Amino acid sequence: MPKKIILFQPKTGEWDFAGARSPDSLLAIAALPYKEGYDIKIIDQRMDKEWKETLKKELKDALLFGTTSMTGPQIKYALEASRFVKENSNIPVIWGGVHASLLPEQTIKNKYIDIVMKGEGDFSFLEIIKAIEKGKSLRQIKGIYYKENGEIKKTKEKELIRNLDELPDYPYKLINLENYYGFNVGYGKSITLMTSRGCPYRCAFCYNTVYYKNTWRGMSAKRTLELIKRIVKDYNVKSIFFQDDNFCANVKRFEEIVDGILKEGIKIKWGLLGARINTLKQMSDELLQKAVKSGCMDIDVGIESGSERILKLISKDVNTQEVMEVNKRLAKYFDKMKYTFIMGIPTETKEELLQSIKFSLRLSEENTHVLPLFFIYSPYPGTKLYDLAVKMGFKEPKSLEEWAGINYETAYLNAPWLSKKRIKMLKNFEFTSLFANKNNEYKINSPIFKLLARLYRPFAKLRFEHNIYQFPVERLLARFVSKKLS
Repeated sequence: MPKKIILFQPKTGEWDFAGARSPDSLLAIAALPYKEGYDIKIIDQRMDKEWKETLKKELKDALLFGTTSMTGPQIKYALEASRFVKENSNIPVIWGGVHASLLPEQTIKNKYIDIVMKGEGDFSFLEIIKAIEKGKSLRQIKGIYYKENGEIKKTKEKELIRNLDELPDYPYKLINLENYYGFNVGYGKSITLMTSRGCPYRCAFCYNTVYYKNTWRGMSAKRTLELIKRIVKDYNVKSIFFQDDNFCANVKRFEEIVDGILKEGIKIKWGLLGARINTLKQMSDELLQKAVKSGCMDIDVGIESGSERILKLISKDVNTQEVMEVNKRLAKYFDKMKYTFIMGIPTETKEELLQSIKFSLRLSEENTHVLPLFFIYSPYPGTKLYDLAVKMGFKEPKSLEEWAGINYETAYLNAPWLSKKRIKMLKNFEFTSLFANKNNEYKINSPIFKLLARLYRPFAKLRFEHNIYQFPVERLLARFVSKKLS
């Protein structure tokens, strides 16, 4: 009987109830063990309200437990699950993902964690499984931290995977796809997919600069097209949302994929999580037209700020004039565009924050397909902006428990450059940006939630455009609803 491997997807926050992407990071590391015949059980805390009962049942005959970790609130839930495993079994607990990779030494010190995988875990995870199964030492497995006889051990660094084409397809059979079909709203059954890793750009706030060391690798256009065709055939999906951090990093590959979709006659709508102004600027009108013709309807672009000084500070390598020029071009092609902005960056002034708000409104006026969304800055250890935050007094968490307590509600406690008044402003802009623009509906898959969003839109628009942050009763109501539905 094959050994059981439990993989856990923690909750990410109070908005999980509005729609969740499939747990692709878990599917990625599950692919090789699944191919070799191991029994993989994925527990998604966002979907399973009785996850403790499910986990306790699966622990009875499990070989090990693994969880992913993103810097932020997700750590709280991953820790909760890890503690539960240790209280109900003796199996090893493994952590991977961005946060564990950025702070592996701090992570492995936690009493509920036995092994930390640093960086890409596709091959090392399978090696760990086989070593534990056979009772062998872990010392030959590259890129991990582990405990042995009470001592913390570190192995040699591992290299990045050079050829992504050699990795197996995601084992979607391990999850109930019905739970995630509605993520890319408006196109019918939707699925997420990742065909590349990393980003060659140097944004000072981005984990990619540390995790992937400013590198980008992509599956070949041929392999990508094979995946698309297989997913459409096997799961009858109508749309694919590519979760690549920078799907367009290689414009030649991007065009080959677009041409392939058209040549093969693949009937699919598709969207992009990662696109940059720099690369979109490089694309000809012909390529943009072909992309839309092939089914590309939805792209997310990181704008980050309307302040030239802030853009330089974060090494965005683009200016507001370029953004405006590309925005006007894109208005002719794509139906849906999400522009994301970051607020609360170290040294950002109130005037610069308001510049970003005004800039987002101008972009929306010149391109009626735009949905501008604002998010509060989250520090990723090892990045240049993190170092600046520390210099400005950021109180570095000394344990996972302390990291778990950091969220946008308490950001000012760790970020002394943010006053309580500024935090109120940031919360207002973050919340109201979700509802102030009518284009938000394609991101909402719940009919009830969509109706509520429509009713709230006029008030959200007023609050957003005029920075009215007093008496935020709707935020309290939203938090109450999310707790009831989560």
